[in-house]
Amino acid sequence: MVIGWLPGEEKSGGPSSAWARVEAAQREARLPCLLVPQPAHAVLAGELAAALLAASFGELPPEIVRAIQMHDTGWAASDAQQIQRLRSGGAQASKAAPVSFVAIPPGEAAEAWSASIDSIESWSKTGAIIVSRHFSLLAHHDEAHHQRFLRTEKLRQQKLESSSMANSEDLERWTAALGFCDLVSLSLVSGLGSTVEFRLAHPASLQAQTAPRVSMQVEDWKLRFTPQTVRAGCTLSIQALKHPVPAQGARAETLTWEAQ
Repeated sequence: MVIGWLPGEEKSGGPSSAWARVEAAQREARLPCLLVPQPAHAVLAGELAAALLAASFGELPPEIVRAIQMHDTGWAASDAQQIQRLRSGGAQASKAAPVSFVAIPPGEAAEAWSASIDSIESWSKTGAIIVSRHFSLLAHHDEAHHQRFLRTEKLRQQKLESSSMANSEDLERWTAALGFCDLVSLSLVSGLGSTVEFRLAHPASLQAQTAPRVSMQVEDWKLRFTPQTVRAGCTLSIQALKHPVPAQGARAETLTWEAQ
């Protein structure tokens, strides 16, 4: 589950990097908030991928855009269970703080990652390579708890790459595009205010230390990237559940941004 807030509601403020600010926001235990299932956040990342300018990561084939859009499908069951717990547990549960994906135990996270890759492999070997690489980069930051996952995915990648038509350069830039879109999506959902800085690289990769910088400004639901990274005029949207459920009015909030 991604915990969401409206733009400008970020309370942490301290860290400067996009991921550090997202993580700090996700660890905020405050209500009210928004509930955004991981698969929905991935769809938002896919919308970003479809709107990327070629100068950012090159042309992205439709197969790769779809893989980015579906890269968190393995979280569906876990998120559904949490929504059910928060919605059907009476007054006490309705006021409980939701559990963000950053607080999920490593074993449960690895299961969701594997399920996501399995789902994409059923229709795209190349897409599965990209998503496997993405989660492997994340797993390396907690390698002690993810050794089995990393071994399994290394073998999977070797097998799939041997039969893939994509070259190593394409795989690297497509993985970078997934990581970039994933972090931008998380930043938007987390309600990060002011200017947010990214790198044109996968945020968990070594290349992120030296890749070109991109800044994103969010103001009145308008997005401005400097240098321009996404197509001007495109709209990005996601629906989130309000938590706790309000006594009156809509139970969900549709968040929509327009790129300038």
